[in-house]
Amino acid sequence: MTDHPAGRDASTSYHHGNLRQALLETGRAHLEAVGPDKISLRALAREIGVSQTAPYRHFRDKMALLAALAAEGFRTLQAETEQAVARAASHEDRMVEGGLAYIHFAQSQPALYKLMFGPVMAEVEQHEELRVAGEAAFNVILRMVRQAIDEGAYAPADPLIAAQTAWALVHGLASLAIDRQLGRHTSAEALDQRLRAAIRLALAGFSAG
Repeated sequence: MTDHPAGRDASTSYHHGNLRQALLETGRAHLEAVGPDKISLRALAREIGVSQTAPYRHFRDKMALLAALAAEGFRTLQAETEQAVARAASHEDRMVEGGLAYIHFAQSQPALYKLMFGPVMAEVEQHEELRVAGEAAFNVILRMVRQAIDEGAYAPADPLIAAQTAWALVHGLASLAIDRQLGRHTSAEALDQRLRAAIRLALAGFSAG
C-alpha cells in the first residue's frame, strides 16, 4: 500500500519523511480551527489525499500527533524567545523582551499554546521529542536567570526556583492576554507597554540592588 492514491501524480505524492510534515502542517491548521478534541487522523488523511491508514505509519494515535505538534510549538517558542533575547543588552531587558516574545507566541497561536500546556503534558514521559523540546524552551529562561544571579544583577537564589517563578509570571500574563482579560479594547501597542511594565515590576523583586 502506498501513502497516496493510485492516480496521484508522483510529483505530488508524499514520500517517506514529508507525509509526517504534511500531517503536522494540516494538523496545526485543524488545531486552531476546531481544537484538539475534534482533530482526527482520518480527517487529516482525507484532506491531504492519502489513505486513512497512512498517518498511522508516523503517529500511533491522535495523542502522538498532538505531542508532536506540542513539541514543534516548544521549538518555535524557544527560537522566538532566543531571537528576542539576543536583541537586548541588559539582564532586565533580556528578561522583558524574552517574556514579551513568549506572550506574543501565545497570542499568535492560542490553540497550540494551550495544547502545549494541556493534558498532553501529562503523558510527556511517553513522548521523548516533547520532553526534550519543552525542557529546551524552559532552559532559555533558566540560563538568563542563572547568568543574572552569577553576575550579581539578581539577588542570590536557587536559579531553578527563580526561573520557575519568572516563567509562572509570564505564563500567567500570556494566558490572560489570549483570553483578553488585560483590556478588551486596548490596542496591541498599549497592551505591549502594559505587559512590559508588569514584567519589569515583577522583576524588581529579583534585583540585588
